[in-house]
Amino acid sequence: MANLISSGEVGDDCIQLSNGLTSVFIDVLTLSGSKLAQNDDEKRLIVWLAEKDQSAVGIGTVGFDISEMPWNIKRFDECKRFMMKTIEAAENRTGWDKLDYQPSEELLFPNLKKFAEMIGKLTVNDVYPNALEDWRNSAENDDPILNGFPKCPKHEVLMTYLGCLFCAVDETRKKYD
Repeated sequence: MANLISSGEVGDDCIQLSNGLTSVFIDVLTLSGSKLAQNDDEKRLIVWLAEKDQSAVGIGTVGFDISEMPWNIKRFDECKRFMMKTIEAAENRTGWDKLDYQPSEELLFPNLKKFAEMIGKLTVNDVYPNALEDWRNSAENDDPILNGFPKCPKHEVLMTYLGCLFCAVDETRKKYD
């Protein structure tokens, strides 16, 4: 199985990742984005990506279309710039000291570059207009996105409703403090 990250139509503007590479891709974006995110819009984008945790939701089930990310349409350009900075920071290995493995840059970097190209081409008109509202409305009362965006004290990444993306499996389901 594999995961597909697309931009509207399947074709040239898509990334097909093995399950292992998908995990690495999400890991490095979560690490860099968690360090950079300053406001709720930026934090929401990173939490949404971190929710693509295959160990929790299933192998080969976390592909997505970038138009369905929780973009704030009113602040789209700022959100897009933030995502581009997040990708650049991941390419600069921001936060990689928290990983217990060394990512294959040969496999990862071309996919980060392609992701940046896809985000770069995305326009506000491409975005699913209710993505942010639908995602926020699906959150339970104890979801981190409704409770101040806590970070894992050990890994310093934004928590999701699943817990910390990096904590051991037995600890992953621990709720934030």
